[in-house]
Amino acid sequence: MATFSYEALDRDGNRLRESGDFASPAELFVTLRQRGLSLLRYRRRLFPGLSLERGRVRRLVLAEFFRNLALLLRGGVPLMQALEDLEASPGDKALKRILTRVVADVRNGRMFSEALRAHRGIFPRIVLALVAIGEETGSLDRTLDDAGRHIERVHEIITSTKRALMYPTFVVVLMLVAFSVWIFYVLPKMLDLFQGLGLKELPAATVFLIATVDVCQRWWPVVPIFIALFAALRLAARAHPDLKFYWDAAAARTPVFGRIVKASALAFFFEYLSLLASAGIDILKSLDLMEDSVGHEELRRGIRRVREDVMAGFGLTEAFGRVTFFDPFVLRMVGVGEQTGNLPEQFLILARRYMDEVDKLVDTLSRTLEPILIVFAGIIFLLVALGLIGPIYQMVGQIK
Repeated sequence: MATFSYEALDRDGNRLRESGDFASPAELFVTLRQRGLSLLRYRRRLFPGLSLERGRVRRLVLAEFFRNLALLLRGGVPLMQALEDLEASPGDKALKRILTRVVADVRNGRMFSEALRAHRGIFPRIVLALVAIGEETGSLDRTLDDAGRHIERVHEIITSTKRALMYPTFVVVLMLVAFSVWIFYVLPKMLDLFQGLGLKELPAATVFLIATVDVCQRWWPVVPIFIALFAALRLAARAHPDLKFYWDAAAARTPVFGRIVKASALAFFFEYLSLLASAGIDILKSLDLMEDSVGHEELRRGIRRVREDVMAGFGLTEAFGRVTFFDPFVLRMVGVGEQTGNLPEQFLILARRYMDEVDKLVDTLSRTLEPILIVFAGIIFLLVALGLIGPIYQMVGQIK
C-alpha cells in the first residue's frame, strides 16, 4: 500500500483535496469513480509520516466519534440520522469535512463501511474491517463501541512511549545547550584572561578545560553534520522498507529504550489482534490486517511469516515460535489460548501485560535518569570550578 495525495471534482464542481492509502494509481482512480468523483491530479507521498496536510484527524477525536455513533445507534437512532446529527454537532473541523462526504455517500446508497473506506488515510484499516463485519452481522453499535475503546487504548500506548522518549531527550538537549553556552562563550573569555596573566604553570584542571574548549571550537561542525545525517537516515528509513527493517531492529535492541519500543509495538499488535478475534475475524485475515497496520518493520515481517506458516499448516503457537521477535511468554499464552479455544482473551492479557511493562519502564527510566544526570552535571561543575579557581589561587600565591 502507498499513500497518495490527490485532487478531484465532485458532481457539483467542488474541488476536493484528500489523501489515502491505495495499492496503485489504478485503484485510486476506480475508488474515486465509484464515489462519483473525477480525478484531476495525484501525487505519491514518499514520507507520509511527515505530512502536514490538512484533514488529519486525531486519534482521540476518532475514538469519540465512533463511541458517540455507537451510543446513538444503541438508542435506536437510524444510521443516516445519527451521522447527520454528528455532522451538525460542533467539533473537529477536519472530521466534519470528512463526515460531510460520508453522509453524502451513504445518502446516495453506499454502505457505511464503503463510505468510510473512501477515506482510508483517516480511518485505520482494522476499523474499516470491523465496521464491515458489524454491518454484515447486525451488530454495528457493538463493533463501533469496541473500535472507539481500542483506539483510546492504542493512543495510551503511543502516548506512554512518546513520554518515555521525550523526557530524557528534553533533559539531554537542555544540558547540551547549557554546556554549549559555557564552552563557546563563558569559558573562552575566562581562560584567555588566565593565559594572559603570565602564570608559570596552569593547574591540570585548567589545562584540561583549555584543551576541551579548543577541541569543541575546532570540531563543533561535526555535530550538526551528524544530526543532519541522522535525520536523513531516519527519513530514508521511512521510505524504504529494507532500511526501515534494520533501523527498527537496531532500535529494538538498544538498552532500556529498545525494550520500551518493543513492548509498545507488541502491546499495539495484541490489542488490535484481540479486537479482531473478538469480532469473529479468522486468524489469517486478522494477521493480514495487522501486517498492514503495525509501524515496526521487524514486527511486520514477523507477522507476515506467522501468517505464511499458518497457511502452510503450522499451529499458531508453533508459527509464533519461529519468529524471534516474540518472547517465550507470548508462546505460552498463545498455546493456552489454542488449547482452550479462548484466543481473544489471551491476546488481551498479552496486550495488558506489555502495556504495564511500558508504564513500568517509563517510571523506572524517569527515576533512574534523574540521579545519573545530576551526578553527570555535578562532575562537569566540579571540573569547571577547579579549572577556574585553581589559577586564581595560584595568582594570589604569586602576589604574596
